[in-house]
Order: sequence, then structure tokens, then C-alpha cells
Amino acid sequence: MTNTAKLQDAFRVAKGIVDHEFSQEVVDSCREADEARQQRILNGETTFEQEDDALMAEWRRLNPK
Repeated sequence: MTNTAKLQDAFRVAKGIVDHEFSQEVVDSCREADEARQQRILNGETTFEQEDDALMAEWRRLNPK
């Protein structure tokens, strides 16, 4: 299995989890940003780790202690 195929498979699994855990409204509101993030990873523009770090930084900004 190629790295691209592995990533796409991981994205599908993650989407299934998200679809199960969040309302359709939340899923729909995040779709564009999520697809853009996935495309940047697939294009080699960023890594999963970089995207994860950016998401965690945003979460911390939105959820201060």
C-alpha cells in the first residue's frame, strides 16, 4: 500500500469517527478546512505532524485554561 493510499485510508477512518461523534452541522462547517488540510498533506505541502500541531494550537487558543 502506498503512502498516499495509507493516508487516504486514515482520512476515511477519521471521517467515520468524526461523523459518529459530532452533529452533521459541525461536520459540515468543518468540511472545507478539513479537505484543504488533507490535500496539503497529500500534496506534500505540509506533514500530518505540522497540521496536527496547527490544530492543537488553534484548540488551545479557543480553549484557554
